[in-house]
Parts: sequence; C-alpha cells; structure tokens
Amino acid sequence: MGRVFKVLFGLCVVGACAAAGLWGTQALLSGEAEAGGPPPQSKVAVGVTRPQTQTIDDAITAVGTLMPLRTVALTPTVPGRVTAVPVSSGDQVAPGDLLIQLDDRAARATLAEAEASLAETSQELARVDELADRNTAAETRLESARAAYARAEAAVMQARAALDDLSITAPFAGTLGLIDVEPGAVLDGSMPVTDLSDLSVVQVSASLPERYYERVAPGQGVTITTPAYPDANFEGEVTVRAPQIDLATRSFTIRAEIPNPDGQLVGGMFADARLVFDTYDGLAVPDDAIISEGLTTYVYVARDSAAVRTDVVVGSSLGALTEVREGLSQDDEVVISGWDNLTDGAPVEIVDDAAAVTDE
Repeated sequence: MGRVFKVLFGLCVVGACAAAGLWGTQALLSGEAEAGGPPPQSKVAVGVTRPQTQTIDDAITAVGTLMPLRTVALTPTVPGRVTAVPVSSGDQVAPGDLLIQLDDRAARATLAEAEASLAETSQELARVDELADRNTAAETRLESARAAYARAEAAVMQARAALDDLSITAPFAGTLGLIDVEPGAVLDGSMPVTDLSDLSVVQVSASLPERYYERVAPGQGVTITTPAYPDANFEGEVTVRAPQIDLATRSFTIRAEIPNPDGQLVGGMFADARLVFDTYDGLAVPDDAIISEGLTTYVYVARDSAAVRTDVVVGSSLGALTEVREGLSQDDEVVISGWDNLTDGAPVEIVDDAAAVTDE
C-alpha cells in the first residue's frame, strides 16, 4: 500500500515539474517577443512640391496645308512664237501686266483690215441712211447696208480678241511662279507657262475630329506655326466649316485665312493650326510626379509623414507640367522624387532639396 502511494506521489511531482517547465518556456518566449518585436519600417526620403496655378487653354491642334488665297495656271489659248518675256520668275505683278508676248504681226494686220472695212461700211450706211430720209433709196438697200456694217463690226471685235490672245497678262495682282520660256520659243497653246498666286492672304486647310464640330464656327481665331518659321506665330480666323462629316475618318474639314503681308508663307507648306475654345486657371504638377499603370493614373501625396496614393484625372500637357483636373488641392504636397520606393501608407521624410533625392 505504501509503495503504491509513493509511485503515485512521484508521478504527480513529475507532472507538476513538466507543467511548470512548459509555463516557464511560454512566459520566456512571450517576454522576448514583447521586449524585441519586429523592427520599425524605415522612412523613405522624398522630394515634394505643391501644385501650381496655371493659365490653361482648352485648345486643339491639327496639321494642315497652306494654300494661296487664289492661284491660276497661265496658259496661252493659241499657239505662237514667243517674242518677249518682260518678267522673271517670282516677280510681283499687278493686274493687266504683260507677262509673255507672242508674235502678233498677222493678227495686227487682220485687225487693221477689219477696221478699214468697218470704216467703209460705216460711211456707206450713213450715205444710204441719208438717201432713205429723202425717200430716194429703197428700204432693202438700207437693210443691206446695216447688215454689212454689223458684219464689219463683228470682224473688228474678232480681230481684236485674236490679237489679245497673243498677249498673256496678269488677271490679278500676285506672285509669279517659275518661268522657263525664252523669246523664240514656240508654244502649242496647251501647256502652262507659269503660275500666278495671290499670297496677300493664305488659307490653311485642316481636319478635326467629329466631337469638335459644334465648337468650331467661322470667325473663330486660329494660330499657325510652320517648320519654316518655328519661332513665329501667324494669326488668322476660320472662314469655312465643312457642312458634313467624312464617313471614313469621322472628321470634318475647316479652312482659315491668315494675312500674309510680308509674303513669308507660300502654298504647300505644312502648318500646325491651333484653335483655342476657352482659357481658364487650373492646377498643374511636374510630369515627374505622374504615375501611370494601365488605365490608372495617380500621384503620391505626403500627408502626416506618410505617403498617400491619390488617383488623379490629368488634362493638357504644359511643357514640363501636366494639368491635374481632379484629385488634388493647391495645399497638397505631391511627391516628385523618391516615389518608386513608396507604397500606400509608407512613412516618408521630406527632403528640402528635391533634386538630391535619387530614385533607387
């Protein structure tokens, strides 16, 4: 009996020791955890800036082609030999200026003969008309004299027209194109000898997307730039908006007129045409702050020493800045450097010199 009691007592002592050891181990581990814990997250150095207020244009730019206000290919209407070319390529001419003269000797002779015949028939008509007043001439003779005079008058008009056809003159004031004709050359009456362009005003033709149709109207201002004069702006206004949409491109054509008093602009030049619909004040941030992932665009804002991921809606590009239409206020501190080490909620340390922060 006593032996059994000793055995039971020993088992109880062993169990108690085991329980005490387990409890001690747990307490020890718990104490270590409370004393050390995970190391705190280190702060990320970032450079920040506040959104800037910018004057922003609600505008669209389209590539267009310049055309003279009017242009014509000058072609002789009759064949002939060139006797004079009193102008040169690129000359400025006035309406009626002689450009090319063809041999007109035969035409002048024909005109002289027609004028002589007209004078003769005119005298005959006057004589017969006087006799008719005295009732000494028959009515048929008077009618015959009148018909002869009319035919002679028509012959003079025809001879003058034929003579005029041998002189190519400027139909309006403008600038001549290249002239490769010399005296002595024989023209066949079918090939243009030069072009005449009115460059006092040039037109620009451009296509715009359909969604802008309602916003464009004649009289609207246009500014153009060209590769030939990259630092110059030329102002004009819309004169025509096409009355239909192109079904293939879903766009419409506009034409604008640009005054060209110095003759700098010529037909065929490419031009960037810019139309401004509205001007307003908005917020803009440096391009370096904008982050795009798929269809999402966002920035990081430093707030209460932490990075806050903030979705934004961007607008126009303003050189090194980008317009932000939604998502930011003027007091926000937007991260412009160091953001590639950030996650939403990460602790940050703002560095005064944003340029000193390197994105690693």
